[in-house]
Amino acid sequence: MSRYAERWKIVVLGGAALLAVLLVAPRAGVADQLFHTVRLSLMLTPDGAAAGHPALRSGHVVDIHPNGPVNGAHERYLLNGAKPKTAYDVVLRVFDNNCAGAPSGFDRLKTVTLTTDQHGNAQGKFDFPAMAPLPEPLFFGVRWTLLDANGLVAYDTDCITVGLD
Repeated sequence: MSRYAERWKIVVLGGAALLAVLLVAPRAGVADQLFHTVRLSLMLTPDGAAAGHPALRSGHVVDIHPNGPVNGAHERYLLNGAKPKTAYDVVLRVFDNNCAGAPSGFDRLKTVTLTTDQHGNAQGKFDFPAMAPLPEPLFFGVRWTLLDANGLVAYDTDCITVGLD
């Protein structure tokens, strides 16, 4: 094969590869530029300790905003070393604008129930559906809490500001 034919082959293959990328890219979700993925540690509350809930060996909430056409946010939950064979409701406490203010009208939003095994371990997930773009970004505070069967906050995260666009 001549050099000319080899170069032409490279140009054609490169163009085909670029076309394939352009055709696939619009369908893929784009990472949220307003809110970046965060991993928050779950901590034993004083009320939880008083009620006999143990300090966790590890526990966290991962909040991911993919900005995709199907899912607006993915949340992943992990408990290691909680009270064995116990159900915990994951409840988001939502605050107006930031974490310093009073809870909003959506104060308690339950996502899932985590039930620990005989070792106190559990994992779960919740996906928020995608929504139409907002005319301007919306910011609010969120604290993830784990409530036991009596409604007591056994574990929680720090409160963070979440942005939606």
